[in-house]
Amino acid sequence: MNLPAFYEDKVVLITGGSMGIGKEMARLVMDAGGKVILTGRRVSKLLAAGEEFREFADNLVLHTGDVADYQDTSVLMDKITNKFGRLDILVNNAGMAGYGEVGSLEPQAVDEVIDTNIKGSIFQTRAALPLIKKSKGSILFVSSVAGFWGLPAYSLYSLSKMALTALVQSLRLENAKDGVYAGIAYVCFTENEKEKRWLSPEGNRDPLPQRNKLFLTSRSDTARKMLVQIARRKPTDVHSGIGKLMYIMSRFIPGIVNWILIQFYKRQKKPGFL
Repeated sequence: MNLPAFYEDKVVLITGGSMGIGKEMARLVMDAGGKVILTGRRVSKLLAAGEEFREFADNLVLHTGDVADYQDTSVLMDKITNKFGRLDILVNNAGMAGYGEVGSLEPQAVDEVIDTNIKGSIFQTRAALPLIKKSKGSILFVSSVAGFWGLPAYSLYSLSKMALTALVQSLRLENAKDGVYAGIAYVCFTENEKEKRWLSPEGNRDPLPQRNKLFLTSRSDTARKMLVQIARRKPTDVHSGIGKLMYIMSRFIPGIVNWILIQFYKRQKKPGFL
């Protein structure tokens, strides 16, 4: 897939784009001649991304805001319209990972994961739909292999990612007549930046454990794969061999998956799936 041919002059909104996969997607889009709006909650991170992308300043808009704040979405859409006049693609990338058994979850942690992962995707989509319909554009939801099965000690995160599957299915049916593409990417184990945090059961932001590098996909590879999915309007894409295996097993041999996870969790001393 020739990314420049598709993304040249496209206007792309990427939520949670100040770091990680979102920032890599932005780089690839602007390298291809596209225009990008990056959102995030941390001003310092957004400004750092803006400095990194200084050569693309004319094609970049930074917006500090919370995806779960619906009032803020109106401000964001006005900013996009005033700068670029249209919106072609929305990538619902903003997400919050969290760990903890159901019996240990505090309301603060529940609220933040649900607000960011579910409400954030709904609110951004709701606000962007009029512009996306005008351009017959695309909406991509970034999910996870944790959305295939409720993982032990990741119940809240799994719940939030499973919910996106239902959301995208409904959205696809509702907007088929308008030529709107709605897709979902089930991302597998992707390398994280050292600054990445996840929520403890009490709602504290803890450093994310280091993952086994043997199973990691680079951020740039994951970002490119999602951009290709959008360009091809592929409804669903499951990343990596491990992800595809988990997807197939969860559909066709759920009893075995359940047994494997029980055995694994018995031996696990601390959360380590993500």
